[in-house]
Amino acid sequence: MDGPHPSAVPATATMPPTIPNDTASLPVELLQLICEAADHGTLYSIALSDRTFNELATPPLYSTIDLQLFPAIYACVRTLALPPSKISFNRDLATLVKTISLHDGIYDVAKASTLERKHRDVVRRRLAHAVPRMGGLVSFTCRTGIYLTAETFATLASGTLPFVHSIDIDVDLPRGAPEDGDGVVTSFALTGRGLKTLKLNTSRSVVFSKYEALIRSLLEASRDTLQSFSLPYGAESALRSTWPSTPSFPTLRELHVPANFLFQPAFRDTSSIRVLEITRSWTHTRIAPTLFPNLEEVACSPHDLVLLLPERAQHRRPIRSVTLDGVQYGNPRFYTMPDRLGAQGWHSLAFRALRFSGARLARISFVVPGLTVSFLETLLPIFEELEYLYILLQVRTGERGYGLDEISALAPLLKRMPCLQTLLLSYKLPIVPADGVAETYLDGRPSDFAHNEDDQRRALAAYDQHSSSLKRAAFTSEFEWEKREDGWHSRGHVVPEREILPDGEDEDEGQQQGVS
Repeated sequence: MDGPHPSAVPATATMPPTIPNDTASLPVELLQLICEAADHGTLYSIALSDRTFNELATPPLYSTIDLQLFPAIYACVRTLALPPSKISFNRDLATLVKTISLHDGIYDVAKASTLERKHRDVVRRRLAHAVPRMGGLVSFTCRTGIYLTAETFATLASGTLPFVHSIDIDVDLPRGAPEDGDGVVTSFALTGRGLKTLKLNTSRSVVFSKYEALIRSLLEASRDTLQSFSLPYGAESALRSTWPSTPSFPTLRELHVPANFLFQPAFRDTSSIRVLEITRSWTHTRIAPTLFPNLEEVACSPHDLVLLLPERAQHRRPIRSVTLDGVQYGNPRFYTMPDRLGAQGWHSLAFRALRFSGARLARISFVVPGLTVSFLETLLPIFEELEYLYILLQVRTGERGYGLDEISALAPLLKRMPCLQTLLLSYKLPIVPADGVAETYLDGRPSDFAHNEDDQRRALAAYDQHSSSLKRAAFTSEFEWEKREDGWHSRGHVVPEREILPDGEDEDEGQQQGVS
């Protein structure tokens, strides 16, 4: 069989009944229609039913790969790296891939074991082997804590894969300096068309000049097509020289860069930008009123939001979606955050600044030190048209989080948020305090309520008495609730990680041999 490894199947998927093996008597056109009508999860079983179905189902099955669990990622990449063989009916499965998205939001390199790091190094090498064979590739995303090789990036960026229009990766660009002989290294030839998405993360402060030249050429080739660009804090010093010297990127809609990059000539005109993520605070920077006149979504610190929404402005930016302090539901990767945040200081000013937006607020995510009715009541005037609300509650070690009483007390407030469709709550515990800053765990020591479905159903019943719009809710980062015609259903319970079975590549001798 050449379907994905069983661990690549979502743990919550329900396997459909086995298809009979007498498909040879059916017209191929009918079998093709069955494959086209099937969803991605069903295609897996169809591909395993017989050879005819396998030949028809495998191309669409591998054309789009979207995985979030590392054991599934490991198994899938192992399959893609294999050369054509009997098990794949002599097909090169990597050539079928058009879109691949690999995410592992729970990986923390600082806490990873030697074996975990070794597994990721295996995936890194196998991707380096498989990516050059993905001739039909359109979009490539890899955010798994794996810094891909510079050669993999060059393959994606240089145009040898002519259909690529989206690159979103962590990449290990090598260090270098002119005295290292870099000046005599031939630069990559750029033959591809412009990108729509370029999101790079590299921790290097100095980058080999031929890769600077590649990125510069890539940006110049993408000046009329680039719609989304990301360069996290720490990489800008290495790539500062790669920027075009003239204004460009007229189609850019999403921007994620450190503040000092916005003074590059390439960002002189920001009228097309609708989404902005600021990776470092602009404490000593004044934001010109002409910057981002059409901004709709922003992820930033409370201080940044105050600068973006001044009380006195001739033009008010139409900001409808706000994420403060990098808060994202279900994402445990909060490395350092202030030990005590909340409605005081800049947070209070930020909530006040929301009144000066040119649009009504539809989405907001933030962190607070306490969850009270009185606090939320102060925000109701700006929440009248709110559709999405995520609150991360910060709890000190030894403090109680929230229970049924606190959660149920919020129910009457929903009547004054008639558009609210999503309400998400979770909490974090600070650990390892140092100099007023603490690492954190999401739901690190959950209360009984966070795992008590009966109590949560009671809270949801109370919410239903005051809201007809609420369709999604959560009281922990581990699972959430979805409202259907027959009531509330839980989904997304944490599934224990599957064991990764060694296959020889994980051993020291396998590391020396490369991809098996």
